[in-house]
Amino acid sequence: MRTALRSRSIRTFAATQFLLEVQFWFPIWLIYLLDLGFPLTTAVLADAVFRLVSVVCEFPVGVVADLIGRRRTYLALTGGTVLTFAVITQIQSVQLLFGAWVLWGVLWALTSGAASTYLYELCAHDELDVNPSKAFGLVRATGHVSILLSLLTAGYLYEVDPRLPFAVTSVLAGVALVLAFTLPEVSGPRVVSTLTSVMADIRGAAADARVRRAVWLGALLLLVGWSARILFQPLALELGMSVRVAGWMYAAFAAASVLGGLVAGYTGELHRRLALTTAFVLILAALVATSQVIWLGPFMFLPVMGFGYALGTTVLEVFTNEVTPQAVRAMIFGVMTCIGGVGIAVARPALGVLANDHSTAFAFGVWAGVGAVLVGLGVLVIRRVHPERRPTPRQRAAGPIPR
Repeated sequence: MRTALRSRSIRTFAATQFLLEVQFWFPIWLIYLLDLGFPLTTAVLADAVFRLVSVVCEFPVGVVADLIGRRRTYLALTGGTVLTFAVITQIQSVQLLFGAWVLWGVLWALTSGAASTYLYELCAHDELDVNPSKAFGLVRATGHVSILLSLLTAGYLYEVDPRLPFAVTSVLAGVALVLAFTLPEVSGPRVVSTLTSVMADIRGAAADARVRRAVWLGALLLLVGWSARILFQPLALELGMSVRVAGWMYAAFAAASVLGGLVAGYTGELHRRLALTTAFVLILAALVATSQVIWLGPFMFLPVMGFGYALGTTVLEVFTNEVTPQAVRAMIFGVMTCIGGVGIAVARPALGVLANDHSTAFAFGVWAGVGAVLVGLGVLVIRRVHPERRPTPRQRAAGPIPR
């Protein structure tokens, strides 16, 4: 990763991502709404609206991102983060609550490919010709360090003022916006005058088997790995963990994710299939083990899940960027997240109901059964992923090498 660290643009991008990846809101957003006086039903309904908006916006936001260019999209992401979390600090009515959560849903859709596509093309644009795997490993690890630190301090900020976690997130995003303005444009905005041109690019990408494999692998990994996170808080409650201990549980998960990102940075193309298979298997093993020995879950099995998920997503980001034409990269990430998001929208509420009506261990066991099917499908797709001959910097920026 030394080459990545020597690159000024990659260092700046990593610092920007560090500021954007903070998750002060994650452990306390529900508590925040309840303390504001909103009933639990309203808070849950707002979350459902957020999920629906993010899924619906994935595809159109991806198309727009490809049209306006990588740098402008990334600036919109950082500016949108400033605005969204500033609005959340001012919530006083149901209307403003749902307005903020709709805005957050659109922002969430924008995050699907904005950073990944920009970073990949920065690697080829940089005069040092940075290896994408190294850069993605560095940035992924940096982001998870940011998550780790923010999770550890979220509760303390909330005790000072309930609005402070969201206000700090907005301020840090403002600093990220300033840094983002110093990043170079890797390609000019694409000008498309007709819908036919856009559809032609989409059909071309859909016809490539490598792109289809990347989309299905990403959607499957997102579904099996992200859905289970809804059970983290019920697990902590069932084990009688204090808020502080629960924070350490999240911290252990984030720390393992840092390691997963670093390992992914040293995963070459020849070992890509092994890394992806390992990621899927580790997530499934963590689900099964937690359902059987639940008291070891928080600090033994969930970190294994975090390591596997970070390893898989980082390797997949590089692979997806490699095989996808530049003109539709952000859109393809949007499609991937949309497919996985539809499954998540069904799985998360169902798992929450199972944990409430039966037990968290039972919910983990059920999801492990579903996960076995999803992991099996993922492994079948992984077997058809073959190493590509390494492209030149200019070819890598423009898109995949034809078979």
